[in-house]
Amino acid sequence: MKLSSLGIDKLNIAAGTLLLWVAVGPWVWGYAGSASAVASHVFFIFAFGPLTLLILALRPAAFVLLVAGLWLAISPWLLGYATNHSAWLSDLVTGVLFSVVAGRAAGINLSPLRRGRPKRHTSSTPSRPVEAAGSHS
Repeated sequence: MKLSSLGIDKLNIAAGTLLLWVAVGPWVWGYAGSASAVASHVFFIFAFGPLTLLILALRPAAFVLLVAGLWLAISPWLLGYATNHSAWLSDLVTGVLFSVVAGRAAGINLSPLRRGRPKRHTSSTPSRPVEAAGSHS
């Protein structure tokens, strides 16, 4: 049985995994001694955890989680625990990933932001030379 037949989508799995990472991050990366970091993570889990389950069902929930991911990405500097390299790196990466997942769930197309060559549009009809007006062949 596929996960999609159970109503579980890849975006839900990704968001749930990121939420779990936010929950255990301070202890895994060793910055649980920072009261502001732990408080921020606990608040994040309780405030945005339930919305994580709704990102595909309610588009506004995805937009709220997009902003929450941005908050998580900048919170080490705003709350004063950015002196711990593991803390700010984990929160920055997790926050950006959270925002990307929520943006995809909200229907925001991020592909124009990627660098690379622009796609060439080809027509399905064979090209013919253009003749100048009034010329006789």
